[in-house]
Amino acid sequence: MMRNAQHGLSARQQFRQAGRRVLNAPADLALHEQRVNAALGLEGAEPLQGALADWLHGCAPDAARFQALLARADIQPRLAPFVLQGLQAQAASGRKLPAASVWATRWSVLVAPSLDVPRRALLCSVDDSRRIAAEALPALLAGDAQAEQDFLAHCEGAGDSLGFMLVRRALTREGRALSPQWEAVSLALQNGVIQA
Repeated sequence: MMRNAQHGLSARQQFRQAGRRVLNAPADLALHEQRVNAALGLEGAEPLQGALADWLHGCAPDAARFQALLARADIQPRLAPFVLQGLQAQAASGRKLPAASVWATRWSVLVAPSLDVPRRALLCSVDDSRRIAAEALPALLAGDAQAEQDFLAHCEGAGDSLGFMLVRRALTREGRALSPQWEAVSLALQNGVIQA
């Protein structure tokens, strides 16, 4: 975990602390900017997207300032193109982001994710999928049958098609034969079946 020598706080602790400050003063642009900068210290896109969604909800619309922020070299590559375009469109609209939004993430403190997002996205984010796949792959390559069962149960239960695809591709590149359960989970994911 990354540490800030000046404050002795991890990047996650800095982000959480910045979130508490934003909760106490939701319209303070400087606090939102600090939180966005803290989000850049964390891995993945979700913390940054959550902080940006909170900014658009808490602050008075200022399209020029927000567009300049999104154009920063350390921000733009972290966001998926459709997320970047959606946030830009919201900023240009001149309206605050609603309290429930497709742009909110679990890292948002002012805005909640709307139910307009796919159920899979609520259960397992892209960041989660990549992390889970990376953690599962070594055990699967080592032939751990229980790890395989656990991973496939996760993929089917959470609808994690990205994690499934990443691991299946890595295993087939290594020349590993896949059990029939892989085909069953693949079909379930293709059919959009998510176990309750």
